[in-house]
Amino acid sequence: MEVAAIIAEYNPLHNGHAYQIEQTKKDTGADYVIAFMSGDFVQRGAPALLDKYTRTRMALLCGADAVIELPTLYAAASAEYFAQGAVTLMSQLGVVDLLSFGSESGDLSSLTKAAELLLSREPADLTQLLKKGLSYPAARTQSFSSLSGDLQDLLVSPNNILGVEYCKALFASRSQIRPFTIARKGNGYHDLSLQPGPEDFSSASSIRAFLSREAAGNAVKNPDFLLPLHQQMPEEAFALLCAAVKNRAYLFEDDFSALLYYQLLKEADNGYSDFLDCSSSLSDKISKNLCSYQGYEAFCTQLKSKDLTYTRISRTLLHILLGIKTPSCFLEPYSSRKLPVPYARLLGFRKSAAPLLSAIKANSSIPLLSKMAAARDLLSGEDLAFFQAEVRYASLYQGVLALKTGSPILNEYCCSPICID
Repeated sequence: MEVAAIIAEYNPLHNGHAYQIEQTKKDTGADYVIAFMSGDFVQRGAPALLDKYTRTRMALLCGADAVIELPTLYAAASAEYFAQGAVTLMSQLGVVDLLSFGSESGDLSSLTKAAELLLSREPADLTQLLKKGLSYPAARTQSFSSLSGDLQDLLVSPNNILGVEYCKALFASRSQIRPFTIARKGNGYHDLSLQPGPEDFSSASSIRAFLSREAAGNAVKNPDFLLPLHQQMPEEAFALLCAAVKNRAYLFEDDFSALLYYQLLKEADNGYSDFLDCSSSLSDKISKNLCSYQGYEAFCTQLKSKDLTYTRISRTLLHILLGIKTPSCFLEPYSSRKLPVPYARLLGFRKSAAPLLSAIKANSSIPLLSKMAAARDLLSGEDLAFFQAEVRYASLYQGVLALKTGSPILNEYCCSPICID
């Protein structure tokens, strides 16, 4: 049995994602693909556009054999911790043979070479630059300014950066999982324009940008406004998106504006530097500008500067919103860092993947959670506290979604894995 892993957000799932799943199976001969997917909050410091159950169904209908949730602590972290948390999770399952990821370069040799070089030369001043408030890419670029131009160019593109971090995490943990990359097609990660045809893949960012511009005024009045996205997504994923938009079951940062403002007010006297990704200078900047707060997205734009990216600020504000403070393990040296991943939450699977699930149960060093209620019997102490925090984050997302749609709040403990034929 050959098992491939893909780390993804599917926010939402588009043609490029379906292409990656298809090509991974075709090029590697993998019998199964497991998607390790972010839950209700994503790496850019925002709520997922669609809830994790809708996105799980998209993934299964578009070729994934199983979907396992990447915990919020890592899903909403910077590239280094995002990658290391995901690799730690998949390694503990004991069945994954290779990790497939997209990259702008498509050159695995260059990516692995960069990862090995960074592991051997990870400079001490990188941590200090991050503490000063620089974004991770900016800190790394400054820290490695003496390296060759080719390597510096490689570390500018977002998917290359993630790919290098995946390789770093695999090499540092001496994992037997093999890296495999597929060249990214279509527009760039940050490109907000929709591509003209189905072969020219549009990014998830461009799809979200289109929805942000068009959804509010058109969702009820003009149900056909989504048609420009039809060519950008697989048929099954597009149908699920249409159903969600019709029911107003989608979220953006500003849907959490009031909750964020309350959290900022509550923590104002103590400052914010204990929260993950928040430097003392950013904490001071938040405090100084709080009196002019006008919403989640507007506040990110207001705080943005040359040295502080929108994403870094948004991620910090999300950590404040969720109450995520810097874990002590995040402060340990990379090579000796042990990140807690006490369980694997199964979000969904295809019936044909029954042998895969059996193999996971037989080989995994952590519990595979399919029934949430079983967590109290399988976990204890810090592991149980980790799980309960994840339930709180999901419940907050579901609460905001329910207020917007007028539907009852979905109880995490009543949710079973999605199963499709």
